[in-house]
Amino acid sequence: MKIILVGGERITYYLARSFINKGYKVVVIHKNRAFCEELSKTLKALIINGNGSKREILEQAEPMRNDIVVALTPRDQDNFIICQQAMNIFSVERTLALVNDPENLKIFKELGIKNAISTTDLIASLVEQKLSVEEIINLTPVEEGKINITEIVLSGDSPVVGKKLRDANLPKGSIIGSIIRGNEIIIPYGDTVLKEGDKLLLISLLEVQSKALSLLRPEAI
Repeated sequence: MKIILVGGERITYYLARSFINKGYKVVVIHKNRAFCEELSKTLKALIINGNGSKREILEQAEPMRNDIVVALTPRDQDNFIICQQAMNIFSVERTLALVNDPENLKIFKELGIKNAISTTDLIASLVEQKLSVEEIINLTPVEEGKINITEIVLSGDSPVVGKKLRDANLPKGSIIGSIIRGNEIIIPYGDTVLKEGDKLLLISLLEVQSKALSLLRPEAI
């Protein structure tokens, strides 16, 4: 069995290194030649330079039924095509697609990509691993300028202090990915009460960032 990683950047490197260390055979497909050359120098893996959403490129990885194909590009449509081709042309039984737009998650699953993970879920997972905000930004393969990640500390006069998260009225396109409260990392739910001193990881689309910040910390804008 081998693991085929398509697209992505730094997260692809870290995943490949982790899988190799666990004894898996790894193939990386990436269209950036310089990135491929860098990987070939540092990883004991087959590196293929090309667009993994094209059949002839994916075919070079020789995907088999018991392999795993992971699509990590910043374009949801490419990730969908990669997984569809792996399943329908090469009979790969296990695929995983990164979904950059959370609204596409349901569509992916309805169209047969059962193992799809949204960027926000990925960020929450990284938070649980206690990575820094800078590391999370570097590891998250989102389209440049599409999603902003902002760290906010709630002051005592914040209008959301004492409220449940569901009552904070954050605009659509923004979520709180995590709350750091003292030494505790909390993955919040709707009934999580926000407290003074909470450090929030705000994940928002560019167009709603200012509105979200104004609700959480008016002096931030």
